[in-house]
Amino acid sequence: MKAIFTCFFIFSTAFCPAQKNNRPTMNDALEKYDFLQQQMVQQNDTITYFLKHTQNKPSNLVIFIQGTDANPIFSYRLKEGKTKFFRWFSDDYKDLDSTYTYAIIPKPGMEGLYEDGHITVPKKYYEKNYLDYRVHQINSSINHIIKNHLENPKKVIVYGHSEGAAIGAALATVNKQITHLGFWSGNVLHNFYEFSLFNRIESLKGNISDNEAHQNIMGILAWYKSVIKNPDATEIDHFGFTNKRWSSYEKAPIDYLTQLNIPIYALFGTEDESTPIETAYLLPVKFIENRKDNLTFEVCVNCDHSYQQKTTEGQKSNWNDEFLKFIAWTTKTE
Repeated sequence: MKAIFTCFFIFSTAFCPAQKNNRPTMNDALEKYDFLQQQMVQQNDTITYFLKHTQNKPSNLVIFIQGTDANPIFSYRLKEGKTKFFRWFSDDYKDLDSTYTYAIIPKPGMEGLYEDGHITVPKKYYEKNYLDYRVHQINSSINHIIKNHLENPKKVIVYGHSEGAAIGAALATVNKQITHLGFWSGNVLHNFYEFSLFNRIESLKGNISDNEAHQNIMGILAWYKSVIKNPDATEIDHFGFTNKRWSSYEKAPIDYLTQLNIPIYALFGTEDESTPIETAYLLPVKFIENRKDNLTFEVCVNCDHSYQQKTTEGQKSNWNDEFLKFIAWTTKTE
């Protein structure tokens, strides 16, 4: 069975000056990027989040939710006795003024400092990387940040990319302190439908035959049936995920989004290889159908999943520009 499904993630790096250090610690990485690490113990579980350090308590919070794949937040590389640190998220936090802080919540089991080339995925990731747990994890973090790190809270902005967008949509139905939601390049409809749609698109482009597309889709449907027959299984499949992860995303993000009354900023790329732009347009249609006016629908023309654009001078990243527009939008929709 061949399913056309490609996982992409943002691997934004900040190359820091190398330091002499044999084995760096998380504190070294946090100091390098001026972040704090906070942990909450809840029963037998420990929830970790990373928060941008601020001199004074700000009134606004921005939360970023990572996309697909088991990526860490911080990593390092040792070379010739020196250390170079990396972060697996973008420069967005640098564009925020002193009235904001910025937080990111690592995926289950991925909160440690990893050495590049030696990133191993722990058992905890496979056991807890499902929608309900991720919503619980981020919801708890937001509440903890508001209570301990904000003063006179005004805006609580959540934006997620790819899988993170789907998580953010579900999260916003639970946490009523969220004031603005960014839904960036997330699947609008059911995952297994969108996998099937990609096969049909490939057939229309002439990349695969009509019959091959149909057979692939029938294989995808058989795969989906096998997931719901054993929805809590944590064995790893051919994509590196579990039935428990797949089954937790059965409810399509569009169904969460149309429940919301807070301002929503949906952003898509027309050349997205992971989320079909064809289904994205259903989002404004459903909001119009439901007589709801809290959706802002934006499209980055000629952009891929992470808003990269091919130009005559090479690849151009539009991520930072899109983030600045997004933050400006939150000010207009207060």
